[in-house]
Amino acid sequence: MSNLSSYIYKFEEMLKTNSVFYFDSSDFINISHHYIDHANYKLADQAIKMGLNQHPDNVDLMLLNSELLIFNSKYDAAIDVLNFVEEIEPENREVYLQKATIYSKNNLSEEAIQILKNALTFIDDKIDIWNMIAIEFLLIEDFESAIPFFKKCIEFDDEDYQSLYNLIFCYENLGLIDESISELNHILEKRPYSKIAWHQIGKIYKKQGRLKEAISAFDFAIISDDQFVSAYIEKAKILEKVKRYNDALSNYKISIQLSEPNSYIFFRISRCYKKLNNKKLFIEFIKKALREEPGNEKAWVFLIKFYLKKNNIRQSKYLAKKALDNNLNSIKIIKLNALISISVGNIIEAIRYYKEIININESQSWQIWKSLLKCILEIEEWSELLRLSLKAKKYFPNKSFLDFTISGCLLKDGKLNEAIYFYQNGSKSSKIPTELRKSFPEFKDNKTLLV
Repeated sequence: MSNLSSYIYKFEEMLKTNSVFYFDSSDFINISHHYIDHANYKLADQAIKMGLNQHPDNVDLMLLNSELLIFNSKYDAAIDVLNFVEEIEPENREVYLQKATIYSKNNLSEEAIQILKNALTFIDDKIDIWNMIAIEFLLIEDFESAIPFFKKCIEFDDEDYQSLYNLIFCYENLGLIDESISELNHILEKRPYSKIAWHQIGKIYKKQGRLKEAISAFDFAIISDDQFVSAYIEKAKILEKVKRYNDALSNYKISIQLSEPNSYIFFRISRCYKKLNNKKLFIEFIKKALREEPGNEKAWVFLIKFYLKKNNIRQSKYLAKKALDNNLNSIKIIKLNALISISVGNIIEAIRYYKEIININESQSWQIWKSLLKCILEIEEWSELLRLSLKAKKYFPNKSFLDFTISGCLLKDGKLNEAIYFYQNGSKSSKIPTELRKSFPEFKDNKTLLV
């Protein structure tokens, strides 16, 4: 039995028997860390409290106690502990880091930044502090102030890829693309085989539309590390975009060989085969994509639309229902179900689907509302049409289609004065749409509206 295991056994025996055994402060610290690592925070708390009872002046146990208090969101109690430690050891690095963490968790980034800057005046190992300051600036979207601190991190450790990603993110948000490229080139001068730098520069070239240069950058990333999956994928996406589908397929397939089965990549492969008019392999790989991830909305939509273009309504309907089972709140898939229902003449079902979309988000696009209203218009449910048209008007107050629809429904109900108001409102910007003239012959017969 290892020393730690024996100490844990002894500690737990002490709890069971309600005895008191002596432990060295370092033993209490190790026991506490063991329970924290195993997410047993209750026993960690007990170990810390017992440790402080036996070693009340031990700063490391106090700091471990404040750390656990922070984890449990007991910030005021943690601050009390940290203030006490600061009086004993005014230049204790951990006090500043934990206080900064508390400020950050309470959305007080400026206070966190200030206390971390204070810590820089006496702490020799500055990299963690630089990184924390930069992250706080990132959180408040002060990208310009974050840049020099991320740069310091990279200068200290040119393999600090997370700081590099964050630095490029800052440049992009400030529109400083040339500076991004310059920074990446600076890294490549020192480390010509930095796969991350090549990968990032390739992504920037891609955004700029410099596709040939982007492909070259991803090639260099692959030369730097021939197992670098992301570089193969990014390169394949560009090859797909420039219609080099066979080359794209080669890169996608390498990425599959180097990683776990991936729904996204199977979907991209299926798209390439579709462009190459290889229906058999298109179907094979899009089905692989859906087996791997049944909730892959893009793959379902792509497959359903494929059958719709072939005018295979039966298969489209079957797939659309199946897609919906796996994507209950997908507006795109519900909309496809509605369109298929209309195509087979099932207007009632289409209405149900459109209402489902609006229930998910009432401020949906005007096109969804209009499609719903046209379906209800077709079945001549005037009271329901009026109710929904008035509801739609809250989101689309300037749509003349709604004014004329509301006016027509009011005429059906014999409310002439109200109908005139909405009719005249619609007439200010538009003529009556043809489908509304057919549904509301009252407009033609009622001369009062035309005055």
